[in-house]
Amino acid sequence: MNPDEIGQKLRATPFVSFRIYTSDGKHLDVNHPETAMLTRMTLLIARPIADPTQNIPDQYDSVSPLHIMRIEPLVPA
Repeated sequence: MNPDEIGQKLRATPFVSFRIYTSDGKHLDVNHPETAMLTRMTLLIARPIADPTQNIPDQYDSVSPLHIMRIEPLVPA
């Protein structure tokens, strides 16, 4: 996927959470624009924090935009 398309999703106002589907069948959720960092070659997505006393993530997933097959909005249940 073109990094510019991903950037548009991250900068959308209002922001809408979305799910990324990758070429290996995985999916990654972006629930807030501050949990993702995009470059031309990589999208980093912070994993949810397991310890509620912490506010800085210590783990992340990395995916190349080339391996992003589609993006779908996450609709609240």
